[in-house]
Amino acid sequence: MKKNLKTMRTVIFGTTGVALALLFGIMLNNGEDAVANQVTKKTYAGGIPCAGIALMSNTHSSDDNISTDTTGGMASILKLYYENNNEDASVKPVDKVLSLMPQADEEVQDSSDNTSQEDNSTGNTEDSSDADASTDEIIESVISSYKVLGVANVTNYLNVREEASLDGKILGKLPMNAGCEILETLDGWYKVSSGNVEGYVSAEFLLTGKEANERAKEALATVAKVNADMLMVREEPNTECSILTRVAQDEEIEVVEVLSGWVKVNIDNKTGYVCADYVDVYDTLPKGVTLKELSYGDGVSSTAIELIEYAKQFLGNPYVYGGTSLTNGTDCSGFTMRIYQHFGYSLSRTSRQQAHNGRRVSLSEIQPGDLLFYNHGSQIGHVAIYIGNGQIIHASTERTGIIIGNAYYTTPACATRILN
Repeated sequence: MKKNLKTMRTVIFGTTGVALALLFGIMLNNGEDAVANQVTKKTYAGGIPCAGIALMSNTHSSDDNISTDTTGGMASILKLYYENNNEDASVKPVDKVLSLMPQADEEVQDSSDNTSQEDNSTGNTEDSSDADASTDEIIESVISSYKVLGVANVTNYLNVREEASLDGKILGKLPMNAGCEILETLDGWYKVSSGNVEGYVSAEFLLTGKEANERAKEALATVAKVNADMLMVREEPNTECSILTRVAQDEEIEVVEVLSGWVKVNIDNKTGYVCADYVDVYDTLPKGVTLKELSYGDGVSSTAIELIEYAKQFLGNPYVYGGTSLTNGTDCSGFTMRIYQHFGYSLSRTSRQQAHNGRRVSLSEIQPGDLLFYNHGSQIGHVAIYIGNGQIIHASTERTGIIIGNAYYTTPACATRILN
């Protein structure tokens, strides 16, 4: 009994639905004017929809007046319209009904997937492009001798280590604004090469890319590298004047001005002239030094070691003519005077006077802690502290400040021993 009632309810509801749909279609068709009832063709990729809804078939008369006849259901009218391309079949009600029907699930999903893939593809392409640009883009160095330039962003020296770790053995140091070639990039570290030292430095204290170039432009200096066994520095740009000093091969001298056939240079904060045929002129930055270049050798007294280590604290500080401040600026004799004063030794103020302090020793007997003096012309004009291994520490020029360098960049005139 219940089954029969359920069947009857379904038939009644279905019949009612068909009747309402038929009425809805007729009302829509009759409510439109003749122009609005002109045939509109649509194509549906999902095939011919079928439903038991009676619709209208329009017949055009010669005067474009429209008469309406009820014909079949939706399936028959759509078959006539889509397959036979019959323009006499008005599907205005069909269009109204279909406009309310959702697209097939497959079409919606395909469209969604395609849009998503395009968006993702575009996004990934942009992200990938940006990533490639930041990773692979190489900023051209303002110094031709460096392919990938790094600049030490420190006030004195940056440690160069054997391993990419703070526990790594120190191999050397990069002075302030030193240039280096970046060989490898690691997490928080760079492997670099500068001067005679190669190793790892903390990325925190090394400028790269555009920042390195900007700093390099500020710190860049033009130098003349000696390509002769021993180069004479003269008072004037001619071979008839006096010789101020001689500079060893491969030493770099600060260039003041390039002249015709001559180069005006600054050596130990004194100006002179060298023949352009015996130097190579180029722009450069300070370079790294090895630990050996910084060391003082074996068999050195504890006092000498302490004195040299104390002097190293002021590396990179400025050179100021007439100055005696180890931090704010000093000249060469002011530097030696203050260093020895810290250990209880009193030195004269000028380099020429200091050459008479302590006791004179031969150049073949010099030891770390001794003073080396250099001539400018016929008189002593510069002084430095010998630290061993052929190296000195001294207040050199306004460009370099306090540095470590070759003790024989020019031939020393004499040496004295101050320490007992």
